[in-house]
Amino acid sequence: MRGLMKRAAATLAAALILTLFSPMAGAANVRLSSQTLNVNGVPVRCRAYNIDGSNYFKLRDLAMLLRDTGSRFSVDYDGAKKAVMIATGQDYTPLGNELAAEDDLSATIRPTPQCIYIDGQARTDLHVYNIGGVNGSNFFKLRELEDVLGLRVYYDEETRTVYLHTRFEPGQARLQETADAGREYLDKIVFLGECTTNGIGYYYDHGFTELCPYTQVWTAKEGYMFLSRHASTLINYVATGEQLSIPECVRRARPEILIITLGLNGFGAFTESSYKEALRSLVESIWEASPATEVVLNTIYPVADSYKSKSVINNEKIGVFNGWIESLAEELGCRFLNGFEALAVDGKLPENLQNGDGLHLAGKAYVKVMEYIRTHALTLQ
Repeated sequence: MRGLMKRAAATLAAALILTLFSPMAGAANVRLSSQTLNVNGVPVRCRAYNIDGSNYFKLRDLAMLLRDTGSRFSVDYDGAKKAVMIATGQDYTPLGNELAAEDDLSATIRPTPQCIYIDGQARTDLHVYNIGGVNGSNFFKLRELEDVLGLRVYYDEETRTVYLHTRFEPGQARLQETADAGREYLDKIVFLGECTTNGIGYYYDHGFTELCPYTQVWTAKEGYMFLSRHASTLINYVATGEQLSIPECVRRARPEILIITLGLNGFGAFTESSYKEALRSLVESIWEASPATEVVLNTIYPVADSYKSKSVINNEKIGVFNGWIESLAEELGCRFLNGFEALAVDGKLPENLQNGDGLHLAGKAYVKVMEYIRTHALTLQ
C-alpha cells in the first residue's frame, strides 16, 4: 500500500512538472511578431514574439538597446538562487549574442522556471517565458516593464510599429548645435503654443518669409491658449478651417516634428508639479495619437527690461521654468530646445527684439528663433 502511494505521488509530481515546463503551458497563441520596433526615434532590429496578443522581448536584447539611455539596466544570473537579477540604472555588460537573428522557436515556449529579482525584490507578478529550451532566453512582456524601466510604450497600428521612449540622462535631451538644416527642415515642423507661437504665423503673413505659415502653427482661434486647459482646447486647424482638439490635429497631420512652447498663460499659478503634470499629459496625448511624431519641448522666451509685470513674469522665474521643462524632457524621452538662448543677451530680451510691451516678440526675434532651430536640428531617421 505504502509503495502504491509513493508511485502515485511520483506520478502526480511528474505530471505537475510536465504541465509547468511543457511547451505552450500557460500560453494560448504564440508566433513571431511581425511588428517593428523604434527606440527614441531610431528603428531597430529586434526579435520579438507575440504571445496571447502581447509583445515579448528578450531581456538581454532590451538591455542592449537601452544601455546608453536613462532606462538602462544590468542583467545577471544568480546560480544559488536560480534567479535572474535585474538592476535598474546600472550598466549592461554585453555577451556578444544580443540582437542576433534566430529561427522561429515558438514551439519551445514554456513559463520560465527561474525567479526574477528587480533591484533586489522578488517579482512574481511578471509574465516571463523561456523560449529555446535549456539554453534558451527569457522573454518579458514589454508593457510590464514600462514602470520598472521608466519606458513609455506606444503602438502605431497604421505602420505596425512599437515605439519606445526611454528616459534620457541629464543633458541628453538637449538639442546641440548642428550644421544649418535649412528650409527643408523647417517645413517638417509644426509649432504648438500660445501667443509667442501665434506670432510665427502672424509675422510670416507680414513679410517675414523666413518664418512658417499658419498651416504649421497650431494655436487656439484667439491666438493664445492655456497649458492647464489643453485637454479641452480647440485648435484652429488651418488646413480645413475646423476647430479640433490637439490629439485630433495630431492624428490627422501626423507631423514629423512638433515643437511645444507653453507656460506664459497661467505662469504665476503653476507649481513645478502642476506644470510638469500638465505638460506630461499633453505629450502623452500627442504620442497616443501619433507615436512617430518627434516632440520637442521648447523653453519660455526671455522678457525685456521694459516689461512692466516682472513681479509675475521675470527672467529669473523663467529660468526656473525652463529647468523644469528640460528635466521633464529627460523624464519623457523627448527633445529639449533652448529657445531662451536664441534670444537672450545678458539673460534678458534685447529691447529691439520685443514688439512694444517687453513680453511679445518682434518679427526679427522670430527670425533669430528660426535660425536657432535650423542650427540645432533634430536628426530624423
